[in-house]
Amino acid sequence: MVTAAFVATSAMVLLMPGPTNTMLAASGATLGWRKAALLPVAEAMGYAVAISIFALFASIAKNDAAAMTALRLVAAVWLLHTALHLWRTPFASATTRPREAFARVFVTTLLNPKAMLVGTVLIPADAAMTSLWIATFVSLSTLAGYVWMLAGSLVPFGLRRHAYKATSVILGGFSIAAAAGAFVPGV
Repeated sequence: MVTAAFVATSAMVLLMPGPTNTMLAASGATLGWRKAALLPVAEAMGYAVAISIFALFASIAKNDAAAMTALRLVAAVWLLHTALHLWRTPFASATTRPREAFARVFVTTLLNPKAMLVGTVLIPADAAMTSLWIATFVSLSTLAGYVWMLAGSLVPFGLRRHAYKATSVILGGFSIAAAAGAFVPGV
């Protein structure tokens, strides 16, 4: 049975800024509400896949420092790649690419450290119905995704043209943090 503590903790985790939430807000600002409406579905799909994998291999991933280092490095490289791509994307062309945004949100969520946290820490290793725990988190992620997307779509129009540049800088910071976490214990 999913606990109230899990729901509350999941909601707090999902409302914290992070790579996926940053991309959802930027997409809400650049694509608008209608064109970005399916992006929280990409987030939910990414979390469903990643958390399932982490929950399945939680005992291995927790005790294998090399696997954790490799995962953090893959996430760092993806975030850096996305940051550079967004930095070079002109605002005018960003408004015509919802499919590309869907794929980026999906892959970024797959590599989001929040999925690792949920799959290895928040869901008890002996949970009788792991799929119920994952479904609960995924449902909450969809709601939180719409909140972030709505927040981005409410950014004043004059500032929207800077959304991808700002997102690029933020994702670059997350990339540095992920890389540092691969080599510095406790980061």
